[in-house]
Amino acid sequence: MLLFFEGSQGMTLLRLPRLIFPAVVLSNNAWIGVYEGHIWELAFALAFIRLVGKGRYSSWGINLRNAALSWQILWKFTVVFALITLAWTVIPSLLHPNSDLGIFGPPTLTNVVGWLSFEWIFVGFAEEIMFRGVIHTNLAQSWKGVMRIFGFEIPTSGIVTTVLFCLAHIDPLHPHIYWSQQLFAFGLGIYYSMVFHRTGSLLNPILAHNVTDGMIVTAIYLIYWKFH
Repeated sequence: MLLFFEGSQGMTLLRLPRLIFPAVVLSNNAWIGVYEGHIWELAFALAFIRLVGKGRYSSWGINLRNAALSWQILWKFTVVFALITLAWTVIPSLLHPNSDLGIFGPPTLTNVVGWLSFEWIFVGFAEEIMFRGVIHTNLAQSWKGVMRIFGFEIPTSGIVTTVLFCLAHIDPLHPHIYWSQQLFAFGLGIYYSMVFHRTGSLLNPILAHNVTDGMIVTAIYLIYWKFH
């Protein structure tokens, strides 16, 4: 499953955006390349379901099953994660200002809109259909156990999927491990799998994934603008 995911990312070696955008645009707008990788990721996942799952998309989480429960859990999760973002990202940055936007590049209108649209809208669809939809569902055919911790059910297949999810957040070309990112990926991956296991739908994982990534990037931009 990890190789399947990496195969989808390997398609970015075709560098199709170079056929459309000048090199200077791509260097100043890293979100374009990130969009490309996730478009391939989504395409691979949907193709897998089409071929292996015989097109029964609802059986792989692409449905609105238990939608009311998904929304109920999402609102509670959003409040909790907002507090985590405040404590982990916003307050430390206010106490120790850092003007570096990292991979997000210059704060131009195009760059900001590109990153925010990706994080708030698209990332959840691509990553959750791939990881919880395809990988979790596929692994659940063999890893059928369920752990119960503090009343919460954590499927074994979800734990394995989360490990793969964490590994996928390590760039194989630049294998430096950012432990804070790995901690977030593990905790959120477990949450996504737990809700997917409970509801049988990707509705909550997709929206929650968009909320988490969007909230963090928005906080980074707001902090940057505060000190500029």
